[in-house]
Amino acid sequence: MKIHLLCAFYRKYLYKTLINYYEKENIIFHPICDSVDIEPFKDNTLDWIQPYQCPSLKIPGDQVYKKFDYFLDGNELIDDDFYGFIDDDSMYEPGFFSELRKYSNFDIVYISNYRGDKIPHDGSVGHAVAPLITRKKEDVRVDNIGLAMYFVKGRILKGTWYNSVSPVRFGNNWSGDDGLFAQKLLGTTNNIFFLSDWYVLGNYFQPGRHTDKNKFPKPNWILPEIIPTEYPNDWMMTYKSEYYKR
Repeated sequence: MKIHLLCAFYRKYLYKTLINYYEKENIIFHPICDSVDIEPFKDNTLDWIQPYQCPSLKIPGDQVYKKFDYFLDGNELIDDDFYGFIDDDSMYEPGFFSELRKYSNFDIVYISNYRGDKIPHDGSVGHAVAPLITRKKEDVRVDNIGLAMYFVKGRILKGTWYNSVSPVRFGNNWSGDDGLFAQKLLGTTNNIFFLSDWYVLGNYFQPGRHTDKNKFPKPNWILPEIIPTEYPNDWMMTYKSEYYKR
């Protein structure tokens, strides 16, 4: 069983940081990019990084869910492999992937989301800082579960496993599509596990969100560190400049 992490990538200045965080995790990292975003990975030689280029998209609305659907519909999914979905500024807590491998007999694993200690006032969507905890099926609902909080076997994403006319996909309708996707997954199998004590660190690299190590719920967590690159280090850059020109 392999773990595939699908990343809706467009903050190019984070590419070295993501490589640094994921290279030791023994996963297959799929940055999903359009013709602009692909630049940092166009000469990639690392076998554990497998970029996928989708058609050109608008920003910011098309840059997340539509990318995932392009990948799911454009690649051969492996039945017994896990597939996870994450935005490019979030990260999983240390040791998470090793823990996830212990639950490879399940079709879907849901986890929790620690969203920082401050809400940055940077003009972006200001997600609340209250953690999102999933302990049971009733917790899987819009506004209580988000992207990066579920890992799904390939056979479930194919749709054939549960005799579906069409497989579960995100769509691209509104900001709650990740929650709707998680809810729809509940109807595909009863072989589900809630790994509620393990977390994705939501918007981990958003400046001003994760600021106080003493507020972390686990002592082995560290504050985010961004590796400099040739691209401008500006979390909001994509909203303000080049992407609106597409």
